[in-house]
Amino acid sequence: MPFTAYAFGNLVITDEELIEKLSKAKKCDAILEADVISMHAKVAEKKYGRPANPSLSVLLDAVSEMVINFEMSEPDDEPLGMLAEILIDFVLQYGAPKEVRVSNVIIEAALEHVCDICDIKLRRVKSLPAIETFKYGMHQFV
Repeated sequence: MPFTAYAFGNLVITDEELIEKLSKAKKCDAILEADVISMHAKVAEKKYGRPANPSLSVLLDAVSEMVINFEMSEPDDEPLGMLAEILIDFVLQYGAPKEVRVSNVIIEAALEHVCDICDIKLRRVKSLPAIETFKYGMHQFV
């Protein structure tokens, strides 16, 4: 029988102190784009005995296309958790954005709990223009 649906696991914050800080965070007018993108480039990793294909957890301003933050993952890292941490850091430093845009259900599931706590509109869209511009620039560089 073919799969007709799949429920992606949500990341859940269990630190009560962090939940309290996030729920009381000031608001800001930012509209952000969030994604995890593959670098499509092999990186030599002696530690793992084979090349790695790292991914980037990226948060950008949707209007200015300015990179807010990004982190490159190592093979043992969890890129979705890294993305959630990047969003949490943004909220604690600048306030809860008005909206976070994502392009797929996997990223949506990873950020859902953070967005619920902070009362951020989490919106799945067909394309993320700022992310696409960032990816184009990165692939030009690599």
